[in-house]
Amino acid sequence: MNISKQLKLINYQDICEVKDFKQYEKGILPKNRFNIVQKPEKTKIINPIIPSQQAVLEQQIPQDCTSKQFYLASIKDALCLKNQTIVYKNQFLLPDSFRHYDPYSFHLFLKYNQATNRFCLKENPTKVIWQTGDIIFLSGEISGAYGHFLLEVVSRLWITQFIDISKYKFIMNPNDTKQWQLDILKAIGIRPNQIIRLHYPVRCERLHIPVQAFVLRKYTSTLANATWGKIGDYYDEGVGPKKIYVSRSKLNNNRRCLVNEQEVEKLFSSYGFTIIHPQELSVSKQINIFRNANIVAGSSGSAMYNCIFQNKPTKKLILTPRQFFKKNDILINSHNKGQLNYFIGKTIDTNIPANRADWLVNLAQLKKYLTEYLKGVL
Repeated sequence: MNISKQLKLINYQDICEVKDFKQYEKGILPKNRFNIVQKPEKTKIINPIIPSQQAVLEQQIPQDCTSKQFYLASIKDALCLKNQTIVYKNQFLLPDSFRHYDPYSFHLFLKYNQATNRFCLKENPTKVIWQTGDIIFLSGEISGAYGHFLLEVVSRLWITQFIDISKYKFIMNPNDTKQWQLDILKAIGIRPNQIIRLHYPVRCERLHIPVQAFVLRKYTSTLANATWGKIGDYYDEGVGPKKIYVSRSKLNNNRRCLVNEQEVEKLFSSYGFTIIHPQELSVSKQINIFRNANIVAGSSGSAMYNCIFQNKPTKKLILTPRQFFKKNDILINSHNKGQLNYFIGKTIDTNIPANRADWLVNLAQLKKYLTEYLKGVL
């Protein structure tokens, strides 16, 4: 396989006919097509409530966010490699190779050469599989991580609102075989026999690439929300605890531990919260619990992203160190129009990156905060 060692990033408009999606047809493509489904969408950000002593964090929150235009790029003979890499004619990279649509940030599979403004593969493939038919791109750079799968990979499935997916295959990373992933796809209508795994690079006769409807820290959209809503509807049992605390205390990754979380659990339990450990539950149970809760509390992380499945405004309380204040929860809350509050803890060792550093909360302050929070003062 003669893939160029110097891959150039190219725009879809340089290789595609631009068409309205109403002209989209499944099947043989006379030319590559860039099918425009919808114009970019602006979302007003609902500001969270942040403790006054941490008001500087509010400077990181925009007033609104704007998505990319919603498109389905239909490409002939595109080559898919694992970790969200799409090569065209063995010499070009396509824009959806980058999960933030930022080609200059770190990529697991690609290395950027600033001097030449080109990219090279970090691994050289030795075998390519040819796949006929219509295939939807559903790979992700970090798709094995729960939060990344929900927000980045699943958000591409907005396209299932516009086409009959039973006639398509879906291309995914080789290790995206976990039961929770299959259960999420099942709710959308995707079955295991429709999935092609990227154990080897796959050259697709016709590859259809839906833009992400949610991009971490950048934007959200109604199309992403509708996709998650469909999954939520599928697993909604209609009952569940009304106040939940989402704990990370039983995680085995030894990363970003809330060191006094067991005491935090006891405190929340004393206020009537049900303590849940998501990794002990099936994804269907997780979705149902979040779907039916009125108040959700927990420390910042992927488990709290289950709030995407809620179908009503709720109260959410996120505990986080200042160094791990993320915009994703704010974007999610801006669509289900709930009330998002933050309680800020303290990183123990600021020399360790924020995504790994252990932290703690002041229990006395948290108790006082919870009392006021549950009275509706905050």
